[in-house]
Amino acid sequence: MKEKVIFDTNIIRNAEAKNFLGGRNELERFADVADIVIPDIVIQEIKRQKRKNLQSNKQKFLDNPFHNLLEIDETNTNAFDVDVYIEKLVNDEDFTFETIDIKDNNVLPKIKELAVNKKAPFEGRDNTDKGFKDALLYFSVLEYLQEIPNKNVFVCVRDGRLKEALDAHHNITVVESYDEFQQKSVSQFFGDYFIEKVNDFLGFKITNKNIIRFWINVNVNQVILINKDDDIYVVEVDTGEILGAAVLDEYSPIIDKLVESPNFGITHDCIAYLNDYINFFEEDQINRILDASYENDQIRWIITDDDIKQFIGFLYENTELIYNPRTLQFLQENFE
Repeated sequence: MKEKVIFDTNIIRNAEAKNFLGGRNELERFADVADIVIPDIVIQEIKRQKRKNLQSNKQKFLDNPFHNLLEIDETNTNAFDVDVYIEKLVNDEDFTFETIDIKDNNVLPKIKELAVNKKAPFEGRDNTDKGFKDALLYFSVLEYLQEIPNKNVFVCVRDGRLKEALDAHHNITVVESYDEFQQKSVSQFFGDYFIEKVNDFLGFKITNKNIIRFWINVNVNQVILINKDDDIYVVEVDTGEILGAAVLDEYSPIIDKLVESPNFGITHDCIAYLNDYINFFEEDQINRILDASYENDQIRWIITDDDIKQFIGFLYENTELIYNPRTLQFLQENFE
């Protein structure tokens, strides 16, 4: 499954007459490894800019004395339909892209709240209401995230306040260029040399189609998720070097068992087992365990036991985002 990249206007704007989308060199690089997604508000803005430019040049052409000197029929020039031509550019566009738009009108009060309180993507200054178009794009992205199986997207944008709003979401990765995308994208692992190293380490052959996604672990290393014949493997990588690998099913059921632990003995056993796999945990798994340390009294009541304290404390100290505020308060009280 390809990663999805959503584009803001300032990346692909194009007022010129030849093509609909701009930034074509960058788009070509993206299109090789990712799905291109464009919010409807961006499409409409490009159309508006192109319409303004074409209508202006149409009038300049009519006013130009060479128009008459060359005996060009003004009727034909006047009959040129700018809007029809723009729609033709859209239909003839070489790049395949998906268009997204807000479907839920319930976001309007949320947009109003952001505007009134001068929160991103709206400008923070009192003398401007700039940011409405960015707000539409922002909520288009959030709604789209709920519709796709892989709840992660990239957004290619340069606007500071919009970036600030998007950065607040852990499953949105903001980039300004293809080079930055490549650094943060799973496509960075698609090189033949690296895949050969993975093949040697795992003892079987994969291609870049088997590499699904990656995340950053508690040691700030990359963990790559690989699907091979319906078996899911995780591979820890540090600056291109493979540190270790495991099968997801070796430890994921034990996380479930720990979270639902019915007694102290199972809690201790699960943690003893999971210590060997802690480097492979991703953010959602860590948050499930941390939530359970507060919500499950078979963990909470023995939080000060050495093995429990070391395991939970390590996850807490090396996790950037804890979703549940009650969990966060509990962990702060016990580990700070």
